[in-house]
Amino acid sequence: MRILAAVMLMASVSTPALAQASRDTLADAVDSAIANNPTLMAQRKVRGVADETLTQARAQMSPQVSLAGSYGVSQTDIGRQISTPFGSFPEDGNGQRAQVGLEARQSLWSGGSLTAQADLARAGVDASQARLINAEQDTILSVVTAFMDVRRSEREMEIRETNVASLREQVRAATDRFNVGEVTRTDVSQAQAQAAASESDLATARANLARSRAIYEQIVGRPPIQLAEPPPAPQLPGTLEEAIGMARSGNPQLLAAQADEKQGERSVDVARGQLAPHFDLVGNAGLTDTRYSDSFQDTNVGLVAEFKWPLFSSGLLQSKTRGAQLEADRARYQRMAVERQVTQQTTTAWHQVIAAREAITASTSRVAAAEVALEGAMQELAVGTRITLDVLDQERELLNARLGQVDAERRAYIAIHELLAAMGRLRPETIAK
Repeated sequence: MRILAAVMLMASVSTPALAQASRDTLADAVDSAIANNPTLMAQRKVRGVADETLTQARAQMSPQVSLAGSYGVSQTDIGRQISTPFGSFPEDGNGQRAQVGLEARQSLWSGGSLTAQADLARAGVDASQARLINAEQDTILSVVTAFMDVRRSEREMEIRETNVASLREQVRAATDRFNVGEVTRTDVSQAQAQAAASESDLATARANLARSRAIYEQIVGRPPIQLAEPPPAPQLPGTLEEAIGMARSGNPQLLAAQADEKQGERSVDVARGQLAPHFDLVGNAGLTDTRYSDSFQDTNVGLVAEFKWPLFSSGLLQSKTRGAQLEADRARYQRMAVERQVTQQTTTAWHQVIAAREAITASTSRVAAAEVALEGAMQELAVGTRITLDVLDQERELLNARLGQVDAERRAYIAIHELLAAMGRLRPETIAK
C-alpha cells in the first residue's frame, strides 16, 4: 500500500510538470515557422542566386582558359589531274583532319565595366540579404500576432463562459424572486434576454477561436495544442529619436533600397564601360593532324594582344547609358521615399506602444472598479434597493472591461514587436526562450 501511495504521489506531482513542459512557447512557434515557411525558403534561394552572380562577376576578371577540338573526314574526287613523274596532282580520295587548341584569355582593361559588374553583383547580395531579413521579420511578426490572437481568443472564451454562467444564475435568481412576488415578469425577461445574447456571443467567440487556430497552423506549420504564456517583451529604446536612428541604420527595407541605389549607380558605370576601348591578352597553342596519302602534323603557339573599341553602334550603347542613369535616379528617389516611410512607421509604432500601455493601465482600473460595482449592485439587489436591470448592466460593464483588458494586452505586445521590426531588431534571438 505504501508503494502504491508513493507511485500515485509521484504521478500527481510529475503530470502537471510534464503538461507544463509540453506547452508550446512563442520561441518554439517562431523556430517552426522559420524552418518551414515557403516564402522564407524561396527568399533563401534568391540569396543563393545573388551569391552565384557575384562569383560569376568576379570570375570574368580572372583568366579564362578554353579547350577546343575538331575532327573531320572528307572524300575528294578530282575530275582533271596532272600527271608527273612523281605521281598525279592533285590527289583525290579520302582525307582526315583533326585539330585541338588551347586558348587562355585575360582582360587587361575593360573601361571599368568588369569592376563595376562585380560591385553591382556585391550590391545585389546586400539587397537580397536585406530582403531575406525583411521576410524573416515579417514571418516572426506574423507568428507573434497569430500566437497572441490564439491566446486572446482563448481568454475571451473563458471570460464569456464565466459571463454565461453568471447570467444563467441571474436568470435563476430572477425567476425565484418572481415566484415569491419580489420582481415582475419584466425582470425575468431582461435576465433571459441578456443570457441569450451572452450565449450568442460565446458561439461567435468559439468560431473566432477556431479561425485564430487555423491561421496559427497556416503560419507556424502545426496546430496550437497548448500555448504557454508569452515571454516578456524585449526592451525598447529610451526615446523616439533613438528608435528612429536605429531604424535608419537597421531597417531591412531601407537597407535593400540603399543597395538598389548602389546597383543603379554601378549599372551606369557598366554601361559607360561598354563605350571604352577593351584590351585583352590572348595566348593559344594548337595541333593540327592531317591524313591523306601521308600524315602531316602542324603546331602553333602564339601570344596576342587584342584591342577593341566600338566607334559606331547607331546610338545603342549611348541609349543604354542614358537608360541606366534614369534607373539610377529612380532608385535614388525610391530610397528617399523608403526613408520617409521608415520614419513614419517607427513613429507610429512608438506611439502605438505608448497608447497600448496606457490602455492596459486604464483597463486594469476599469476591471477593478467594475468588479466592485457588480458586487455592490448584487448586495443592493438583495436588500431591494436595486433592480435586476442594474445588476445586468454591471455584468455587461464587467464583461466589456475584462475583454478590453485582454485586447489592450494583445495590442501592447504586438505593438512592441512592430516597433522592433521597424527598427530592424526583430530577429529569432530577440524572442526569449
